[in-house]
Amino acid sequence: MIVVAATFERAAAIARFVERSGREVRTLRDLSEALEQEAKVLVIDPAGWEYTCRAILEDVDRRKAPPPAVFFVGEDDSPLFEAGPALDVLTMYETSRELAEKMRMAIAGRSLFACAWQRLRGAFRDYDISRVEKIIAERMGVSVRSDRREALRHEFFLRSVANLSVSPQELESYISSHVGGRDIAILTSRVVAGETYFWRYSGQMQALKGVLRRRHEETGGAPLKVWCAGCSTGEEVYSSIMAAFEELGESAKVTVFGTDINSAALLHAREGCYSERSIRNLPERFLERWCKKEIDGYKVLDEVKERAVFEKHNLCGGDSYQWVRERGPFDAVFLRNVVIYLDPESSRKATRLCLGSVVKGGGFFLGSAEMLVPIPEGIDVVHEAGAFFYVKGKAFVRDDDIHSDEGQSESASNPEDLEALYKSGLADLAEENFSDAEKKFNMILELSPGDTRGDTGIAVLMTNQGREVEASQKLQKVLAEPNPRAEAYFLKGLLDERAGRDNEALSMYGNALNLDRGLFMANVNRAWILKRRGRMGAFKKEMQSALELLKRAPEGLSWTTGGLGNAAIMKMVVDSLSYRKYKE
Repeated sequence: MIVVAATFERAAAIARFVERSGREVRTLRDLSEALEQEAKVLVIDPAGWEYTCRAILEDVDRRKAPPPAVFFVGEDDSPLFEAGPALDVLTMYETSRELAEKMRMAIAGRSLFACAWQRLRGAFRDYDISRVEKIIAERMGVSVRSDRREALRHEFFLRSVANLSVSPQELESYISSHVGGRDIAILTSRVVAGETYFWRYSGQMQALKGVLRRRHEETGGAPLKVWCAGCSTGEEVYSSIMAAFEELGESAKVTVFGTDINSAALLHAREGCYSERSIRNLPERFLERWCKKEIDGYKVLDEVKERAVFEKHNLCGGDSYQWVRERGPFDAVFLRNVVIYLDPESSRKATRLCLGSVVKGGGFFLGSAEMLVPIPEGIDVVHEAGAFFYVKGKAFVRDDDIHSDEGQSESASNPEDLEALYKSGLADLAEENFSDAEKKFNMILELSPGDTRGDTGIAVLMTNQGREVEASQKLQKVLAEPNPRAEAYFLKGLLDERAGRDNEALSMYGNALNLDRGLFMANVNRAWILKRRGRMGAFKKEMQSALELLKRAPEGLSWTTGGLGNAAIMKMVVDSLSYRKYKE
């Protein structure tokens, strides 16, 4: 295990931390040299040389030997977006037990990955890339442009290396499951251009000043809120604050929210440090008043930064309506150069969401080449300061359609919110909060009668109550419907196995894994059935598959594990794979 940092002092500090895992550690300052070593695990502190780190780690095609498992050291997952492909981020406050578990999982996963390394590089076919495009479209609402397809192929390969995946199909199954959200966000951020700069579309920024002035007068000086969706590195957010300050004074009560899926971009935004290129269009008076000259660029002053709130948020995610209910309504919303990357349906939903979050009399700003087609009733097109934008009039659907109780019911009936409700219910089951879980599953059925998610959750509850016959009957009904959930197949397999129907159980577990590779307990349960039948080779294969999935599974309990945590399951799987355990 090798630790790499820019200084020996920093490398030594990280090494002392990593040694708490019980592993031997060497330190180096040269990343290129470290990558040439035969280390199984590489721990990198990317601070100060993120781009160099990414460039070196991307150079995997030249490698004959399999690359190591890579960890970054940081406070959050932003290095994974900025500094290159890595398995995970180590935070300096992790316990010795957590470190030991991460290292053990990484070494075990890397051993399997090493066997597949030679064939992995040529395994990414057009079919695999099309499948990833579909997942990104379904999860993020983003359509990958044809000129970015090769970039996606490269990034998908790098994420396979980072995750120690033995095949494109394995990574595809992982990112399409409920635990693959971070990898989807990384892939999306790499194929969507995020370039922006201060005072972009200066006419719109001037128009924003007029909108805020009118809202300030209408509300008698009440706090104003602006939302910049897809804010990237924050230039639009800070430009909006500067516009408000110039128009209303620095004592004006204004907050500007910036949201994006890219953790590294948001970290950049919070730091508020920008290059000459980023500030090239910012008026000189703003630069002198609200920015400080640094050696390699400019830094936004604290009085501006204090009015900005940056949050990670997927505009097309299932929690979008909840986020808007909690943060809005807004006096102005920017949705500039975002919908051009979305598929038509996601574009419509995102636009509707943002429009619905604007107060009456508030402004809505799209990119210079974007427009509302058709223009909704009650939305006025305004030409002002050499730019056009939209203002919500009184005839528009009432501005509390998102914030009212009625609005909450409407949003909860959206597929995204029903899915969030279902996942929340499963989380309650894992914590044995059966009453809360039952309420959520019944709510799904009230909002969407006959929804298989609600019936699946109720079947799990019945099983916990010992009502296995009723649960099995409900599952038979669920499985007869189109597109049943993976959890329904898993639970049916569990009930079949308990009843001694091993053939049926093997089939049900297999169906569950086809839909969701993250259900590692299906592999474990299949393995024990196969062992009982004396099929030791198949037993080992299933356990190895479970091990590969476990090393990526989030910490915590799952209702599928019978109340056991990941660490306990991991120990059982590793023990079962030892020679003395699986030898016939």
